[in-house]
Amino acid sequence: LCAFQTLGKTWPNNTQTQERFQLDLCCLMCERLKLSTWRVQVGVLQSMKAYFQGLLLLEKEKDNQNFTALSLILTETCSALTHPLENKGYSSVRTEALSVVELLVKRTGESGQWECVSGKSREQLQRSLSTLQTDSRPDLRDKAQELRRNIQSQP
Repeated sequence: LCAFQTLGKTWPNNTQTQERFQLDLCCLMCERLKLSTWRVQVGVLQSMKAYFQGLLLLEKEKDNQNFTALSLILTETCSALTHPLENKGYSSVRTEALSVVELLVKRTGESGQWECVSGKSREQLQRSLSTLQTDSRPDLRDKAQELRRNIQSQP
């Protein structure tokens, strides 16, 4: 847990370092989301949010190499987020997962890189968000509905 929190907080703003480690770190976080206790999941999701806040690929000009790298990262992430989004036992896990999805939707939209999110990834997110629309917490239901509509409206 501490390792993920540290990695998330210290994710460098250096292009060369990010290019070297961005996919490896993403895959590691995604793997841990599926295999961990709820506390570790919350920590990983918080780290994931910090990672995506500082991910330079979401600020760069579009080119083939960046498109491929970002597409791989988003495919891996969207697949991994389905588990915490559909976690019926812990609202804290669902809340953090929604926060990551919200950030991804916002940053890909702002940078004009929504096409890096594959059709399959969009479907996975929409399916998981639709399960949240029956959540016992109204704030999570509303946020899930808003994000689902936002994803559906993307070209």
